[in-house]
Amino acid sequence: MSRLDGKFIKPGTIPQDRLDPEIPLGGDIPPDTVTAAMLAAALREKFVVVTWGEPVVVNPATRTLPVQLADLVGDPVAAAHVLRVTCDEKATLAVGVHGTALSGDGTSDLIARTDEDGVLELTVVCDEAIVVSVTAGPTQASPMLDCRAGAEVSFNP
Repeated sequence: MSRLDGKFIKPGTIPQDRLDPEIPLGGDIPPDTVTAAMLAAALREKFVVVTWGEPVVVNPATRTLPVQLADLVGDPVAAAHVLRVTCDEKATLAVGVHGTALSGDGTSDLIARTDEDGVLELTVVCDEAIVVSVTAGPTQASPMLDCRAGAEVSFNP
């Protein structure tokens, strides 16, 4: 028995013509009813994945590092969103050609907005021969972000 609005309802007591025809009888949902593409479309505005490109050497102490926002199936998200990006304290972050720094430009803790294509170009500067870890996370103006992946930027000669 099910409980609805404080009363018990026996299975089969609701006339079939009052049920949504899209809901299968018996409570079984056919396999593959909800696909990843359908879920991604529904959550596209609410949930994005932070993906990292390969670092590019500018000079011995400077690298550029591209960030692209993607949806749940890996397609690029063409929207500007705010991220918090942090790195090792021995390095600094700045925004390159794509995106806008909102605070912390030139520090190891940066809040930035991607451009309209969901792209953020970071400039990572470090004077030591180390590998710098870079991570991104949500902030107050962010959608839900999948930030599990980070980036490693090598400054080893």
